[in-house]
Amino acid sequence: MEKIQRILIATDFSPRGERAVQRAAQLASEHAAELYLLHVLPALPFEVFKRLIAETPLETEQRLYNRAKVALQNRAEILASKGIRVKPHVAIGRAHLEINRYAQSHHADLVVIGDQGESFAREFFLGTTASKTLRTGHYPLLIVRQEPGDRYKHALVPVDFSKNSLNALEMALKVVMDASIHVLHAVEMPLGQKMRQAGFDAERVEHFRSQMLIHAREGMEKIVSDYAHGDRRVASIIEYGHAPDVILEKAQMLDIDLIVIGKRGQTELDEVLFGSVTKHVLYETPCDVLVVNP
Repeated sequence: MEKIQRILIATDFSPRGERAVQRAAQLASEHAAELYLLHVLPALPFEVFKRLIAETPLETEQRLYNRAKVALQNRAEILASKGIRVKPHVAIGRAHLEINRYAQSHHADLVVIGDQGESFAREFFLGTTASKTLRTGHYPLLIVRQEPGDRYKHALVPVDFSKNSLNALEMALKVVMDASIHVLHAVEMPLGQKMRQAGFDAERVEHFRSQMLIHAREGMEKIVSDYAHGDRRVASIIEYGHAPDVILEKAQMLDIDLIVIGKRGQTELDEVLFGSVTKHVLYETPCDVLVVNP
């Protein structure tokens, strides 16, 4: 299995950005990976400053750029003193575009970004940097929401047997070094009520339910075998219920500190944005979330 070799961390120097830097640095140290430290200066404020201050526009832009570069360089030197290979870079433009552009040009294996604070859940789908980076990018995106402590200890990977959810399992096996990995499949009975309304007796409904469970078990055994290859960290879980509810319940019960989920499973995040499982995970769970793009 390929290793994580290049990690891109985008920071805005805020406390949430600092949490993300700490987690990215921790992962870089674990994987002996190179860390790209990126700060994006928005282009719009430059136009504002040009109108508001007496200095020439070029002097204004250069001063802002230099300040950001010094701050980023200082942060890079601190990380380098801990044995991490760091490359700082200041870009100018729209944050999500520059993050994805830098990730592509430097072949990043993982992009790390901080969450949006207390209003993150509501803001995520209304146009934040995190959501835009996810929607337009093609790289695994780790959204850091918790204060980094030790290494990740318990990871949860919801799967629906689609290729994208299996990519998430593969990514989880790459990223977490020592954590237990719980592969979760929620068996839903969307037709159960309709079957009863159509006149099917309880025995027929239960038979259908049992068949779905057998299919789920066979599927889980196969993917754990094909992807985990006997890795003792990996355990499979099958539960009845609505997928978002089951994921939240298991995340709390198992003290999960990282959820790894495919950007698209049976539903398309971009097409069913407010109804997707991914949306519920990002909205409801307090732990870090790694979203794996196709």
